[in-house]
Amino acid sequence: MMSKKRMEPYDAAWEQRYQEIHEELRGAIGDVALAIEHIGNTSFSTLITTTVLDVMIGVADINVADTCADRMIPLGYEALDEGGGPDQRFLKRVYPDGLKVRAHIVERSGEFWGEQLLFRNFLRENRETAVEYAHLTKQLDDKDEFLTKKEEFIANVVRQARAVD
Repeated sequence: MMSKKRMEPYDAAWEQRYQEIHEELRGAIGDVALAIEHIGNTSFSTLITTTVLDVMIGVADINVADTCADRMIPLGYEALDEGGGPDQRFLKRVYPDGLKVRAHIVERSGEFWGEQLLFRNFLRENRETAVEYAHLTKQLDDKDEFLTKKEEFIANVVRQARAVD
């Protein structure tokens, strides 16, 4: 059972924190990362239900993902088994001020990369959909139901975004 999530207003400081993290990661990872993007609830300006900052790191090939992850370990990131898979590496870090960061290392040409950017950009441009997403994630208590409903919502938004493209 998940605990009820609190909705908070978006804080413009999220983008500044992302920029700081981006620079830190770029310095550690170097050219292994083709791109680093801000994704998740803190990447679009509406209500948020989690204060975790998500970053997505795009690599040319999943075979270099471990090299990328290894370069992040000295920064304080730790590899996680959950949320990853054969086509993704998943790491997290908690900063001294309590900020939690999740990093997803994926192939830049892969499906996850494209869908995450379509989803983020659509929510940035469609406030009503972003608010609907925040309300959906706030009201779901059961972890399995949460994951299922969230995946369905994201898939629907991705379909809408593709139809607009």
